[in-house]
Amino acid sequence: MRGVLMSLVLAGAFAVAAPTTASASVVAATPTISATTPIYALQIPDKKIEITVGDRGGSVRWYRNPVWVALGVFAVIIILLLVVIAARGGGTTVIRD
Repeated sequence: MRGVLMSLVLAGAFAVAAPTTASASVVAATPTISATTPIYALQIPDKKIEITVGDRGGSVRWYRNPVWVALGVFAVIIILLLVVIAARGGGTTVIRD
């Protein structure tokens, strides 16, 4: 049982640490539309649009960041597995000559 638990922990660690790469052979599924005539209605804005990047209305809390939440959950699972493995004990090993 320990071997199964340790292999699950190691497989999870390798899965989290594995880099993800995008395949270059993926073709865009959406067709492109090219307009030959200019569209003037979209070039004259009638409303003021303001975009602020990175401003969330206050300081960003660490517990709202999904990366820290995932790392915390992963750490809790590893600690729980180590406690379960330690609590089971090794039992008595009898060595005969």
